[in-house]
Amino acid sequence: MDWIVCQIGAREHYALPAALHERGLLRALVTDIWLPPDRPWSRALRAVSPRLAARYSARLESACVFADTLPSIASRSAARLAPGANWSGLHADNLRFDRFAAARLQRMRAPAGGVALCYSYAAAQSLRAARSRGFATILNQIDGGPQEAALISALAQSYGARADAPPEAYWRRWREECETADMILVNSVWARDCLIAEGVPRGKLAIAPLMYRPERPSAALHYPERFDADHPLTVLFLGAFSLRKGARTLLEAAAMLRGEPIRFLVVGRDELGAAAQKDYADIRFLGEVPRDETSDFYRKAHVFVLPTHSDGFALTQLEAQAHGLPAIVSRRCGDVVLDGASGLLLPDQSAASLRDALLWALRHPQRLAAMSARAISRAADFRPEAVIGQLREIGREALRRRDAAAGA
Repeated sequence: MDWIVCQIGAREHYALPAALHERGLLRALVTDIWLPPDRPWSRALRAVSPRLAARYSARLESACVFADTLPSIASRSAARLAPGANWSGLHADNLRFDRFAAARLQRMRAPAGGVALCYSYAAAQSLRAARSRGFATILNQIDGGPQEAALISALAQSYGARADAPPEAYWRRWREECETADMILVNSVWARDCLIAEGVPRGKLAIAPLMYRPERPSAALHYPERFDADHPLTVLFLGAFSLRKGARTLLEAAAMLRGEPIRFLVVGRDELGAAAQKDYADIRFLGEVPRDETSDFYRKAHVFVLPTHSDGFALTQLEAQAHGLPAIVSRRCGDVVLDGASGLLLPDQSAASLRDALLWALRHPQRLAAMSARAISRAADFRPEAVIGQLREIGREALRRRDAAAGA
């Protein structure tokens, strides 16, 4: 099997194309921005922004990579400065990359076992181009689609706010992607069920988790005999601090827990502006940090929390487990945490449920120590060598479907 991966952004730190490349299965990676550190102009751009510095993986140093780097950076900068840039800028970026990837695919001819994998919302033209050149096609769906958007819109309204909605063209192109692809890859049962509710045929959907390989081995964490004012329970939230990710839930739970020996660390973009509000003085908002600094925060914490309302997978929970951090997460994301063994699954996304879970953690430090050891072994289930077989089987099914459609 020869794979082409069309990926906008540095999703999952390029884990999927890197795993394919290391096994001799990657024909090419097509991406928007690629900044190898050995080129002077690239080094200058990487120095400007931590996000740009992340647009490269040493695991793909010898891979064939096609990128539209400088035009993409210029286009993204202009789009972000335009009025109403949130969705309009994102949609414009996706359209631009889709055109670039489609043009690249048009120059290729698929071998007998050629598979093109393209990520959702930037793949309508790419998938059509890949099919026209003989590739079997897989749409990698990154989230819960329209069902997720509707859920978050309703959640925002419940707080008296208004969630920005994508333009209708965004969903129209997504439906074209779903129709064109031979198979649709999702990373969780939750995402699969969201797509089924939207009318996507169950038989076209396949589940495979994200893969993750720690940069260095971790040891189980040490916990005090009891948590108190001198040794408080440290709770980490890492990622975009947004309504969708459960930021309101965390803020409300923290308010319920005032007076308890618990401290909260929030690492990531504060999309609610909570850091500026005096009501949350007990929470340390540390802002965004470069990827290579996140390990420090995983090691400083006793538990990780993610009361998300909807996530296609949520890689941060897997990173936390790999660092030996017990995780308290909702059931609306990837199936990573083993309830009662490597962490806790919340019964719902309410602040009361998160409060109760944190009180349990506060009172059971030695149980957390056992969970820490189990978290490390659980994370090993998601190493590339453990997941790549599932991906290859999905590729084989896409090829079977392509051949059946051609013979129909």
